[in-house]
Amino acid sequence: MSSTSARSPRAAAAIAGYLLGVVTVPLDLFGVLAAPISPALTDRIASMEQRRLTRLLGVRSNGVPSGPRAVGYLAVRTLVGTLGALVLALSVLGVVVAVAVVYGAATGAAVPIIDATEPGQVSWASVMVLALPGAVLCFLAVQGLLGVVRAETWCLRRSTRPGQDELAQRVAQLTSTRAEVIEVIDDERRRIERDLHDGVQQRVVALSILLGRVEREADEDRRGELQRRAIVETGHILDELREVSWRIYPAMLARDGLHAALEALADRTPLPTRLDYALTERAPRPVESACYFTASEAITNAIKHSGAETIAVVVERDGPLVRLRVRDDGNGGADPTGHGLAGIATRVTALDGTMRVDSPPGGPTIVSVEVPCG
Repeated sequence: MSSTSARSPRAAAAIAGYLLGVVTVPLDLFGVLAAPISPALTDRIASMEQRRLTRLLGVRSNGVPSGPRAVGYLAVRTLVGTLGALVLALSVLGVVVAVAVVYGAATGAAVPIIDATEPGQVSWASVMVLALPGAVLCFLAVQGLLGVVRAETWCLRRSTRPGQDELAQRVAQLTSTRAEVIEVIDDERRRIERDLHDGVQQRVVALSILLGRVEREADEDRRGELQRRAIVETGHILDELREVSWRIYPAMLARDGLHAALEALADRTPLPTRLDYALTERAPRPVESACYFTASEAITNAIKHSGAETIAVVVERDGPLVRLRVRDDGNGGADPTGHGLAGIATRVTALDGTMRVDSPPGGPTIVSVEVPCG
């Protein structure tokens, strides 16, 4: 029952996508003709077609055609869409003829559409004779409709396939990103070591001293005071260990997902923080990790450096992308090449994502990332 109910919306979306592809043929032709005058308009029309195929027909693409590729894509799409309109028209005509013949045989009425103008000219024998070629034509019509969808899929993927120069650039980018990721990992390890050495280790030493004084102290009142101080120091050690573990990888992120982890981050932030989370399902773990650490770093920078009073975090889905935006009303001037933000940018780039920092003097500061999701 559940599988049938799940297929129904997909089938309805596919039919809507096909019909919309027929309707947009004139728009695609207009995009081709408008390319010399307004390339941006051509790109927008190509982007619209890409969204139609990915969202309604479930086609996976490498991106959106642009520039000369958008013109070529729309030109071929115009031909494919016209073919799709013809196949659809013939299919509808075949259904109309079949219904008219069956109706004439059942009622004995005239069927002008096949030139049977006298009542009773169409019999069930005629229906049986036409059934086999009708079934063959129905099969060919379905194959034609599916063929049009396959042709559209091929056109989109062909138009978004990277060329040799793009592949070479991609290899160079991946090589650089790999080196940057290794450097970021080493920096994170050194930072964790400093946190443990300068924070937790010092508190553990202080706790051991307190416990030694408790054993040597003969005065009961003084011993009780030292024990209370030791308990307080134990709480501080646990808090610092918890902070270090959250900086490494929060357990809540792996267990409960990005939404719960961001809610916990907002609750732990000393500044008023508003969270708008619009994802309806969990993203892949690397995407959640990149978004979480981006938000964490941006919030940390806002608290330490910007003088902000409020922070807003927005997470939303835009087609195949997960978009996160962190905005604070501080003084601005954030440096995207700084250690923290640069490390986040490397993490995002490794997932084929993009990061943008908009922080003019006087504020506000907006850190945005877009990460492909599946």
